[in-house]
Amino acid sequence: MNQAETPEIYNRKAHIYEQKWEKYLTHTHQKMLEAFESKQNHRILDVSAGTGLFAHHLIEKGMPFSQLVLNDVSGGMLNIARERFTENSRVSFTAHFAESLGFESLSFDTVISLNAFHNYVDQGQALSEIYRVLKPGGRLLVLDWNRKGLFQLVNFCIRTFTGEFIQTVSAEEVKQLLESEDFSVQALKEWKFRYWNFFLCEAEK
Repeated sequence: MNQAETPEIYNRKAHIYEQKWEKYLTHTHQKMLEAFESKQNHRILDVSAGTGLFAHHLIEKGMPFSQLVLNDVSGGMLNIARERFTENSRVSFTAHFAESLGFESLSFDTVISLNAFHNYVDQGQALSEIYRVLKPGGRLLVLDWNRKGLFQLVNFCIRTFTGEFIQTVSAEEVKQLLESEDFSVQALKEWKFRYWNFFLCEAEK
C-alpha cells in the first residue's frame, strides 16, 4: 500500500466519521484532555487533526493558546475542520504527512498525535520531525492503540478489512521509539475501553 491510500479512505468516510465512532472519540478525546496543558502564548500542533473535533473540545474547555495548527492529510476530514473554525483566526490548517512536516524548526510548544500513530508509515521519521519542530522543553502527547493481549486479534481484523495502512505498536514499543529520537518519556499509561487497548505517552524534548 502506498502512502496516499489511507488519506483517500478517510476522504470517503469523513462525513460519517464522528457519528460512526462517537463513543470511541468521546472516550479518547477525554483521556487526551485530562493530560493536556497549555499557556496563553503556546503554539500547538495537532499532527492528525481529522475533523477538528478535539480542537473544538480544547476551545470549548477554554484551554489557552496563541495558535492552533490543525494538520491532516485527508482533505475531506480537514474540510470539516475548516467549516468548524471559519471565524477563529487563532486556528490554521495544513496538510503535511507526519513524516515530512512543513514547519520551521522550534515552532511549537506542544504537539499531539491522537488516534493516528498507527497510520504513520515511518513512525521513527514522524517522531524525528515532531522533535525538530518542538521547542526545547516542548511536550508531545501520543494517544493510540496498544498492540497487546486480545486486542492483537482486533487489530489484525481492522488491518485486514479496512484497507488502511496500519502499523500498531505496544506502549513499550512507542516508549523505545521516543527514546531513540532523544525524547524524555515523562509518563506512560495503559488501559482498556470496550474491545480496545490504548496507551497515552507524554514525552518532552
